[in-house]
Amino acid sequence: MTIRSKLILWYSSLLAVILLVFGVGLFGITRYVLISSVDGALHRTVGEVLRNTHVNSYGEFGGPVSVVVLIPEIDLLHASGVIVQVWDGTADLRLLRASSSDFEEPMNHAALQHEIDRPARLTNASLPNDVYINGTQWRILTQSLERSGKRIIVQAAIPLDMVNRATQGLLGVLVVSVIFALTASIVLGWALTNRALKPIDAITRAASQIARTEDLSTRLPWSGPMDELERLTSVFNHMMNRLEHLFSVQKRFVADVSHELRTPLTAIKGHLELIKRYGMDAESLEACESEVDRMSRLITDLLLLAKADYGGLTLNLEPLDLDTIISEVYREARVLAKDRSLKLTIHDFEPVRINGDADRLKQLILNLISNALKFTPDGGEIAINLRKSLRTAVIEVQDTGIGISEEDMARVFDRFFQTDSSRVRGVSGRGEGVGLGLSIARWIAEAHGGQITVSSEIGVGTTFSIVIPHLDDPGDKTNEQLTRPRMSLLRRGSYSPAQKTRS
Repeated sequence: MTIRSKLILWYSSLLAVILLVFGVGLFGITRYVLISSVDGALHRTVGEVLRNTHVNSYGEFGGPVSVVVLIPEIDLLHASGVIVQVWDGTADLRLLRASSSDFEEPMNHAALQHEIDRPARLTNASLPNDVYINGTQWRILTQSLERSGKRIIVQAAIPLDMVNRATQGLLGVLVVSVIFALTASIVLGWALTNRALKPIDAITRAASQIARTEDLSTRLPWSGPMDELERLTSVFNHMMNRLEHLFSVQKRFVADVSHELRTPLTAIKGHLELIKRYGMDAESLEACESEVDRMSRLITDLLLLAKADYGGLTLNLEPLDLDTIISEVYREARVLAKDRSLKLTIHDFEPVRINGDADRLKQLILNLISNALKFTPDGGEIAINLRKSLRTAVIEVQDTGIGISEEDMARVFDRFFQTDSSRVRGVSGRGEGVGLGLSIARWIAEAHGGQITVSSEIGVGTTFSIVIPHLDDPGDKTNEQLTRPRMSLLRRGSYSPAQKTRS
């Protein structure tokens, strides 16, 4: 069953239940009011007759007493349409004393007999009831008056033909109204659901077209009000933007991976052919080993980023001294730069404590330093800075390298992105990167609740800045006092192979 059919069915069913409850309530209230008016007329008529009925006793000087019952003119007392009978119900005698009609039989035999048999000590509390006489429904009230041993019973009756005709007419109107309302609700519901679900049909057709043609550029136009369907259309278009972007990234990713893997594989194949033709030599083995290491690094980085993408990579966050991490990275960086004529220094160095993963933070900073080593010519300088603001720790890696163009800075953290100069070979002459180091660095920074930015000027140098929230109390100076001696040592130990050669 379609959503359209379900909506119409639920709407019509709900409307039918509401109309049914309303109709039953209206019918019941109307009949109750009409019957109450009939009962009121019966009570008024019987009350008038009983009030105007008199029982008198006559007798002289101890002689026998005679009881005389004086019954009023019934024709003057009863209301229009009400039939009144007055019966003498003393003992077992049942005598009709007066009647406003030609009925000579009791209107309600059971009620009359009940009043005759009722003991005198019991009160008269009769209620109107319904009796069918010759196929006609009557509403009959029976009450009695007992005076001087005499019991006078009055029965008043009204036919319910008019009430029944009125309620039957109302019932017919309600049935016709319910049928008309349900028919109209189905027709209007069909039209309204068609109008309401039209954008969803458009989304369905668009999705089907995308599945058939693989055209991710499809977008849905919207000219309606700002409602749920507008938000659905907006979400769909946003999703298509994301899918198109991710699909293009995937295609570029596959192309870059293919290119990066093809290069070392081609080199290995060439060296193997040389070995096969001329025999084993150390240079070919070293070249093959270098290319295998390069592929191994590439696969390791890809696996790391893949785990980060689907959430399979977690950090072991714990409180640690970031200045200690910088000190260890500095020592490792000196080893990386031992064959280069570069000046490696630490300018700003403040103690700061953060909640982080020591291994990943080392990887982050070493990736930035490796990138700086690659694009900084001999004779240049690479500086590491560590500063603390009110709420964050700031790490900077500065170099005096070739710089990055403004248009490349927007994509420098994309996977496999390399500037034109780096695709040829870095200024260091090695060209070992595959464009994943900065992507990994950005993920590590964001995983620590921070961010990484870059500023650069062609021919002047590049600065990468990492901002991470710290744990230090602004008024705590303990770490600063313990770290100051190490800061001076690091500054004095600034490493520069060029200076060492000149000395």
